[in-house]
Amino acid sequence: MMLVPAAVLLLTVAAASLPVTRAFAQDEDNVEQMIENAKTPSDYEAIAAYYDKKGAQAEKQLEWHQKLYKTYQQNPRLSTMQMHCHRLISLYKAEAREDKVMADQYRHMAKQAK
Repeated sequence: MMLVPAAVLLLTVAAASLPVTRAFAQDEDNVEQMIENAKTPSDYEAIAAYYDKKGAQAEKQLEWHQKLYKTYQQNPRLSTMQMHCHRLISLYKAEAREDKVMADQYRHMAKQAK
């Protein structure tokens, strides 16, 4: 009996996240072309904005996993989940840092293109 509500919940969550995922995927596909064709300051600024967006998403995931990590620390039975969050915290910190570097580099290129 519990399988049906769980399946409905899973489908609802998946459906709710679909438009966001699809919109981001379009940006992912488009950014390669944007990078390849960039010539003007506004072209480079648009690419910088893309990396700002990616960095903000990484920061959001980082904050969420930091909260989860604290929750898991309260329950020793969840030590495996705690380790999982700890690894993801490291990955999202690095991703956010690298996205910021990329955005800064494209902003520098925009200034040079003037």
